[in-house]
Amino acid sequence: ALAGVPLVSPTASAFDYSVSGFIRQEMAYKINSDQNPNNPNGNPMNGKSVPNRAVSDPGACLALDVLTGGGCTSGAIPPDLTKPKLEQKSDWMVFATRVELDLNVNFTSNLTGFMKMRGYFQPDVFEDYGDPNFFNVNNHGNEATYLSHSEDNYMIDLPSLFVDYSNGSFWMRAGNQQIAWGEALFFRVADAANGLDLRRHFFLDVGAEEYADERLSAPGIRTSYTFAQDWEIEVFAQMFQPTVLPNRGTPYSILPYPATVHFEKGFDDVDENFNVGARLSGQIGNLGVQLFAISRHNPDPIVRTIPGGPTVPPRTLLTGPLGPSGETVESEPFIQDWSGEFGFNSATDWFYGTSLAGVDGFDIIRGLADDYPYLHDAFTLFSTFGVTDEVGSPYVSTFEKAELLVDTLITGFGAPLQAAVEAEYAAEDIFGFGFNYIFYSEPDTLLDQLVMRVEVSYTPDKKFTNPNASSQYIVEDEWIGSLALEKYHRFSDDFPATFFVFQWMHKGKSDMLGRHLSGLGGDINHPSGGGEEGRGWDALVFAALQPFPNLTWRADLAVLYDLNGGIFIQPGVRYKPTGDWTISAFANIISADDHASIFAPFEFADDFTVRITYQF
Repeated sequence: ALAGVPLVSPTASAFDYSVSGFIRQEMAYKINSDQNPNNPNGNPMNGKSVPNRAVSDPGACLALDVLTGGGCTSGAIPPDLTKPKLEQKSDWMVFATRVELDLNVNFTSNLTGFMKMRGYFQPDVFEDYGDPNFFNVNNHGNEATYLSHSEDNYMIDLPSLFVDYSNGSFWMRAGNQQIAWGEALFFRVADAANGLDLRRHFFLDVGAEEYADERLSAPGIRTSYTFAQDWEIEVFAQMFQPTVLPNRGTPYSILPYPATVHFEKGFDDVDENFNVGARLSGQIGNLGVQLFAISRHNPDPIVRTIPGGPTVPPRTLLTGPLGPSGETVESEPFIQDWSGEFGFNSATDWFYGTSLAGVDGFDIIRGLADDYPYLHDAFTLFSTFGVTDEVGSPYVSTFEKAELLVDTLITGFGAPLQAAVEAEYAAEDIFGFGFNYIFYSEPDTLLDQLVMRVEVSYTPDKKFTNPNASSQYIVEDEWIGSLALEKYHRFSDDFPATFFVFQWMHKGKSDMLGRHLSGLGGDINHPSGGGEEGRGWDALVFAALQPFPNLTWRADLAVLYDLNGGIFIQPGVRYKPTGDWTISAFANIISADDHASIFAPFEFADDFTVRITYQF
């Protein structure tokens, strides 16, 4: 329909419209040699061997003899567990062309409309094993959102399609829209209405954009009424739209490759639900205040393992019942990977992948015995050979025993294992408040016109993914708070004012990625520490924007520091030689001390990004 619309505004007294937009080339080039550890070619075990603990342990070897007809003592089972070497390396993380068209329509003095159409084409420049699917997601059929069409390498959507009606103190917006209540950079406290779309450049775009490109729209109605001059009450009802994570095998995938996550059923269970919310905001002198409440399904998935489907290991006896449950191999969550390239192939691989994802690979072993009768029987059988702590018990209590049990299980199945995982979206209620205050002091001092913003939210009985990946989710109350200080300050008469902001965020039970703190801190040699759980999670942000005298150039800086041990630094520059052209460049520099940091899953993603934009 837009093809026939001229790119100028016709003159009309009551009805008029305008069309604008831009075309942009976005390119992110890697500035390190690391590959994504959540993909096969970046797995630290890629092309490496580790000793098979099950072969070197006499008891476990006897257990494998029982299962394989003597394969262990005869030497048929290799003494080492080896991942094939995958040579693919990626230099480009993003090499995409984006087109956006904005249509503004004035129907009457009270009724207006707006539509944004976005097209995004990303060729497969990421050399993964196979042909990665960048955009298809099994939520709305084969689509991630209500108003989109996508294939493996491109997407076309309508992130905005709404009408606005205003009459005096009353305002209403109906249609596909974002709802952005929070004002913090990186942090989301009051900004809880919408999930995020992380398929394009994860959340590594310009920090000052505040998730404008990532925040997901959904059909809904939003109204507000202004009263007593300085007070406003706002309510919304919006269809549920889940967060969209990067697909498996794509550049920014943050889930272990051996875990196949099924999203469709969890979405189907809640796809007809609405999120609703209300906010009261107003001004008392220099103090701005707000109170808000949101009842929603959390757009961020919580996950658990599910039965993976039938497997037929041809060289083992593991297909039949092993104990009193009478369950067969179909009752466990694993699927064998006969290629040997994509599954967990050793305890070392298992504990690295699970700890990177923020779950407890040690506790999962216990959870599997509780959730799956077949594995309970299998682990109990292994106990008679000393693989677990005591005869008749399927449980292990030491990390060394857990390593032995995982190697025995993988070897017994005869191939590396992939896990089946299902996502769910839990209902929750969020209550919060916020205030902002403007300080005044001597002119041209740092305290003059300094703005302080505080946002706090409370979620009772919030559900979290259990670090043992079982269906017994963790349910706890959570407090989240943020403090921001920001201002414009002129340091020199020769330069325009600098905008800078300092922020602090605290979360009581989870980190910024939503992972429960009890699952953090593990690695290939240790179970999850959970030491962060008692003190909560904290992070600091500093950001600054400095325009140059002629406004052609602008320098940016954003720093996010995770007190668990990690830092994200984003220096950038923008050049705008004319009103039509803009060239911006920024670097993403990421470091994590260990797997307790929010940056561990994407520490590999250091890049240099360039955007070349033509506006019309």
